[in-house]
Amino acid sequence: MDIKEIVRDNPAVFSFLRAGYAYYIVTVDGVDYEFPVSLEDIGGASLFARMKAITLMRYIRKALEDGTFVKQRISKGG
Repeated sequence: MDIKEIVRDNPAVFSFLRAGYAYYIVTVDGVDYEFPVSLEDIGGASLFARMKAITLMRYIRKALEDGTFVKQRISKGG
């Protein structure tokens, strides 16, 4: 998957927090993918519920490299 295709004119939407990571969802060709953003790496920067995916490109690239850019798992039954 090409990172330019992922970030070009695409929003990233906050999904949840877990174990020091904020997870965001980005939709590519109609498929939702989630990826982690390390809260430790963010430092004093702000995270918002909806951001331009290009602003999170560093984390998307890392997730592609380490296999954590994955199709969103849909929880059934709450």
